[in-house]
Amino acid sequence: LLKPIICIKMIFKKTIPIAAGIIATGFISSCDFNEDFCIRPGELIAYCDFSNIKEEPPLPYLRHVIPFQGNLSVNEGTTFTQDTLRWKIPQGDYQFFFYTGDYKLENKEDYYECKLTALTDTIEGLAYIAEKQKYCCSAMFNEKLEYQNPKKVKVLPWSFVQKVNIHLQLEGNTSPISSITAELSGVSTSRYLYSREASGSAIVKEPFAKSDNNWQNCSNSIYVFGFSQADANILKVNVIMNEENQAFNEVQEIDLSSELKSFTSDEITLYLTLHVGKDLTLNKVTIDEWEDTPETEL
Repeated sequence: LLKPIICIKMIFKKTIPIAAGIIATGFISSCDFNEDFCIRPGELIAYCDFSNIKEEPPLPYLRHVIPFQGNLSVNEGTTFTQDTLRWKIPQGDYQFFFYTGDYKLENKEDYYECKLTALTDTIEGLAYIAEKQKYCCSAMFNEKLEYQNPKKVKVLPWSFVQKVNIHLQLEGNTSPISSITAELSGVSTSRYLYSREASGSAIVKEPFAKSDNNWQNCSNSIYVFGFSQADANILKVNVIMNEENQAFNEVQEIDLSSELKSFTSDEITLYLTLHVGKDLTLNKVTIDEWEDTPETEL
């Protein structure tokens, strides 16, 4: 009886490595070790060069990179706060968008239709930009990422918004004035990252700030994506008097379409005079000179 038992044990011990070998062979034959087939990590080292930006620091600290085409979903973009991004992602050929700030990103599944949008509210049937827009710049670049071959890229962004400065000089009795607010219509609500074309239309509302603690000279500044070609750019100046002089509240307006619709530079300054109780006139317009250069693919 001992001899058959021993034989069974020996057979059982020899069967285990043979079976394991068959299973391992099956795994090996099912794997493709072709170098092109394996999705290995590449590394993008992107550093920001803000030499094209005239805006005074601080720039928006949020910087975003959105990937297209390669082996990464657009939903797997990244946000960073330093001047240099070190990002390990699957190797492949990529198209990237870079932008700053905290704007809403729409149509991000479409490289050509992807755009940044300002939030809006509807008040009495009219669209208003809900929050004061902040500075934003953008860039686009292509890069092929390879395994064990880090790619260094200089990101050279350009301004993605335009700055509008309004200087208001008041003539007449300014002592009863409590506040002055500007409303500008025909302001674009979004801008495409690829084409840099602006779209949409809304009203932006911004209060004026006193100069030297009086209303004789006041000003405000806003950032916009651009101006609608379909709607007029009407500037309304709302003057609110103190409690004793509420009957003298007034609204003066002027059409600035001819000055703003053709405006393509990064900054414009409008000098106006408000004759209290009479009218609003435009005195002078200055535009900062610069070349409206499209995004450069690095």
